[in-house]
Amino acid sequence: KMDDVHKEEPAFSPPPRASSKPPRADKAASQVDDQAMVERLVNEVIPVPERIHFYWIVRNQQELDWFYDLLATAVEGPAKELVEVNLFTTGEVELSAVKQLKCVHHQYFGRPNWNRIFKGCKAQHVGDHIGVFLCGSPIIGQELARQSAKHTDPPDQQCRTRFSFFKEHF
Repeated sequence: KMDDVHKEEPAFSPPPRASSKPPRADKAASQVDDQAMVERLVNEVIPVPERIHFYWIVRNQQELDWFYDLLATAVEGPAKELVEVNLFTTGEVELSAVKQLKCVHHQYFGRPNWNRIFKGCKAQHVGDHIGVFLCGSPIIGQELARQSAKHTDPPDQQCRTRFSFFKEHF
């Protein structure tokens, strides 16, 4: 009779297959862990600037034309509260012909006084690590590197303010 046949289970059976999808509670915990990791990366490894002081040096207002629209779009977009644009026009300027530029916060005529600018930035950002980025003349780069070193506090100072200089090469 077939009813009398007894089928035995194997002595060893493989473990249940691991699911590629975690159960719902594990998935929620996993998402929290992922969010915490992303937050840690953003805050510690890839810090997002709290403020951007953009200094643009041109000889005349015609030099603004090639980049102004892009800068205005960036400043008026999501970075609106982060970016402060400072414009220095170093050539001879007819003041009555100067255009008011909507995205420029401060407009100056003449060369920047980097020592005063670095002092002010340091006073505003005590204890911060400040990135200084240059896309331009190597002569200005030498001065920015010198000012970055001059205004960086010694490593053993508490609440140390530090400047790091970076330059773009074309």
